[in-house]
Formats: sequence, C-alpha cells, structure tokens
Amino acid sequence: MSRSIEEVFTKKKRLKIMTHVVAGYPDLETSQNLILAMAEAGADMIEVQIPFSDPLADGPTIMAANHKALQNGLTPKLCLKMIEEIRDEVKIPLLFMTYANLAYTMGLERFVSESAASGVSGLIIPDLPFDERGYDDYCFWLKECNLVGIQVLSAGLSLSRLKKILKIAEGFIYITLRVGVTGAREGMEKKSSDFIDLVRAYTDLPLAAGFGISSVEQITNLIGKVDMAVVGSHLINLFNSGGKENVQNFIKETNQAIEQVS
Repeated sequence: MSRSIEEVFTKKKRLKIMTHVVAGYPDLETSQNLILAMAEAGADMIEVQIPFSDPLADGPTIMAANHKALQNGLTPKLCLKMIEEIRDEVKIPLLFMTYANLAYTMGLERFVSESAASGVSGLIIPDLPFDERGYDDYCFWLKECNLVGIQVLSAGLSLSRLKKILKIAEGFIYITLRVGVTGAREGMEKKSSDFIDLVRAYTDLPLAAGFGISSVEQITNLIGKVDMAVVGSHLINLFNSGGKENVQNFIKETNQAIEQVS
C-alpha cells in the first residue's frame, strides 16, 4: 500500500491527478464512498477538505458543499474517523485540506497528531503563511508526526518571499492557476503560466496546479508544465449532475487522454 507522496511522483513519469472531496457532502457516507470511487478510477492523490464555515479560498460550488456538510453536523472528529475507516482500502495518499482557524481551534499539536493517526499523508492549509505566528510549531509537529505540509502559491508573490517559502517547502508545491477563489472556468491566465515557469526555475519539487480546471483539455494542456493537476469544483458539479459514476468517468477519460498525449 502506497501512502508516500514522493512515490507518486517517482513511480510513473506522467501528469498526475489530485481530486478534491468535501468530507460530509452531500453526507458522510457518500463522501466516504466517493473517495473510494475516485481511487478506484485512477486518481493519484485525494485532497479531503475538512469543512469550515468561512472557506476563504473556495468558490461558490465548494463553499456550498462546505455549508451543506456543516448543516449535516459534520465535525473534524467525524472527518478523522472517516479516514481511519477507509485508509487501509485506499492505495494512494490522502491529504487533509482545511483552514488555519480550524487547526488553531483544535490546537496545532492535536490537529496534526490526530490527522497523522487517521492515516493521511499530508496537510494543506492555504491561509497559514510561513511567517505567521505559530508556524514554527506547526512545522515541528509535522516533523514529529511524519506528515508533509504543502505550500500553496499564487502569481503575484514577490521573488524574495517565493525563495523563502521554497526553502521550507516539501512534498510538492500547489500553484493556483489564478488569484482568487476556486471554481470551474475555462482557460489559464498567462500570468499563472509565467508564474509556474518562475517557480520551476527555483525548485526541483514537483508542481501541482489547481483552481478553475473544468475539462480534460485543460488538464492535458498542463502536460510538460506541471507534474499534477488538481480538480475540485468541476468534480462536485459532475457529482451533482450524475453521481459518483460521472466523477469516475471523468477521471478515467482524463487518464486515457494523458496517456495518449504523453
């Protein structure tokens, strides 16, 4: 069973796919089954979002999913339990994504240690900058618990700040394809493409790109530019219109297209 983020990028040299699930949407059991379905369909990693009441980086689709999950009574404890229950069935890395307020409310030590105990391989907290008070404690507990903390970067970042972040980065770099919130859209902004090139020039870590991916063509256009595409809102839209089979078909179609282009 593979839980290593590094192994995903070294095992097979092709563009990888990371999918996004909001835990508890539309209910806990369905989101749990969706994780299993995504892994079975060929996702390389899965980003499991622990719902938060004010998801600042998320667009209307994921925001609505967060609110629905919270209305259902979802808690971080239930998210942790869900991953514990399926971890041995999933052969790919799972990562928790959430916001700093939730992590601080739980307590950084508890949040990181309980996340590790549940079986995830890493954490994505987009609103926790490296120079935030308490970030050193976060890094300490990541190391203690053998988890990877993923850095999220956007175009417009100064070169000096970029270099500082890359010095502490590990696992892979998550680059947003546009500045703002998530949500399915067409095309990629030139400044985001240029930013990918800039980051690539300063790190050997794998690069992932997300925010706005809504088609197989957009994903195949990333071949040669990044190492992994991240798909979130589009998969929720597909699920809402046709269930988990719709999501699985998209993942399979995408992987087939990647193989053909590669």
